[in-house]
Amino acid sequence: MTLKQQILQVLENNRGLAMSGQQLADTLNVTRASVWKSIKALQDEGYKIVATTNRGYVLEETNDILSEQSLRACLGEEYRDVDIFTFKTSPSTNAEAMTRLMNGGLTHGTLIVADEQTKGRGRMGKSFFSPKSGIYMSVCLCKSIERMQDVMVITPAAAVAVRSAIAKLTGIDAKIKWVNDIYIDKKKVCGILTQADIDFESGKAGTFIVGIGINFVEQDFPDEIKQRACALFTGQPTITRSQLIGEIYRNLIKLTDDLTDRRFMLSYKQHSLVMNREISYTYNGEDKSGKVIDIDGDGGLVVQENGGGIRNLTCGEISIRSSANEWI
Repeated sequence: MTLKQQILQVLENNRGLAMSGQQLADTLNVTRASVWKSIKALQDEGYKIVATTNRGYVLEETNDILSEQSLRACLGEEYRDVDIFTFKTSPSTNAEAMTRLMNGGLTHGTLIVADEQTKGRGRMGKSFFSPKSGIYMSVCLCKSIERMQDVMVITPAAAVAVRSAIAKLTGIDAKIKWVNDIYIDKKKVCGILTQADIDFESGKAGTFIVGIGINFVEQDFPDEIKQRACALFTGQPTITRSQLIGEIYRNLIKLTDDLTDRRFMLSYKQHSLVMNREISYTYNGEDKSGKVIDIDGDGGLVVQENGGGIRNLTCGEISIRSSANEWI
């Protein structure tokens, strides 16, 4: 770690508090001149570090540059040794994780974060709008799972992790649209894509990459999604992206530690956007509609079909009829 990175880590760990040049020099066993030089370099990179007479240097609470140091400070002591990789721009954090996996450089809990994605994508191969200043993160879960039922609830666990983090840090009551989207006021604010590395000989999945994309601040959304997308904040954010990433990360790691413990599915169901709602979907090539009457413990959608029986959906895309008789 360079001196500049060491100083940034100390400031991140003491965000909002003044640290004198002498304190930093003594802590890192360097000269005050070298501290000043590193502080100046960080300021030139855009870090909001204020120098105050007789107090020292303060990294402002509103500083929102994503860095390994800001993320470590927000992950907490329990996860201080996890691998963290940050990028200004990346084609896709999931793609980056997959590349590292193929090269044998991926450990459980690895966190990959980008400020921008150029080829972000969601489920069904759809593109995911990923401009600067959003949250684009991938968490790597290296664990062998034999039961397909447990594999199926990783994405619901991630949805609960995101929804709970948003509620805790912002007070916003976001909803979960089955199976992998987070909505605020009937508009999508977050998408989740889970990918697995399968051992075809054993049939087991040994590594899962959970990709999460969040519209953090208001953006000029493309016309094709403008009416369906929203941002977490339309004005000045009250939290930093690193804080939200840290909360999501801790939630996700804990919820997926034992996937046979399905208590999180109660929260998934409680905050569902689809429960007791009219939906439309395609099944075996046929357009269907019905009412959602339950979400089972494996994340399956239980639907009372119009003019028919009970259908259990385990994958696919659905549309929800809103109170205004519109489809979401």
